[in-house]
Amino acid sequence: MRIRVVPQIFYRQYCLPDSTRPVYEEPESPFWKEKNFITIRHSAEKDPFCAIPVEGENILRLRFDDVTEDSDGTLILFDQTMAGQIRDFIAKIDPEKDLFINCAAGISRSGAVGDVLNDYFNKFLGFNALDDYYFKQYNRQIQPNPLVRRILHNELFNNDR
Repeated sequence: MRIRVVPQIFYRQYCLPDSTRPVYEEPESPFWKEKNFITIRHSAEKDPFCAIPVEGENILRLRFDDVTEDSDGTLILFDQTMAGQIRDFIAKIDPEKDLFINCAAGISRSGAVGDVLNDYFNKFLGFNALDDYYFKQYNRQIQPNPLVRRILHNELFNNDR
């Protein structure tokens, strides 16, 4: 599976080859139906659509902060429930379609999810050297959040389900 980790603003800047309008401004575009999406927003984000202006079974929306601990109880930590949502989502999506994962910057939270999902799809389920290479070439910016990476990895690789 080709996996691309992008910042939230990507969709507001990216135009399809035959258009001058960003895909965010074209909710009817086939772009939104031909791909899979995991979008992550932080606890202070008020816009429920945030980066993705459409709904669909090919879209998973999560909300958690880019932290590894919450000393004062004001933030949302990634947890086992969210990891389970990702597990359930990837079980039902079409693996032939590209997967875009975004958070605000496209570095830490979405980077951790992308990193684990690349290992899962392109190394564990079956070795896909080309898609693994694609991931490494197009996602050099990622610095995975260790909490997200650990919990999601445990959910996908160490679960006895």
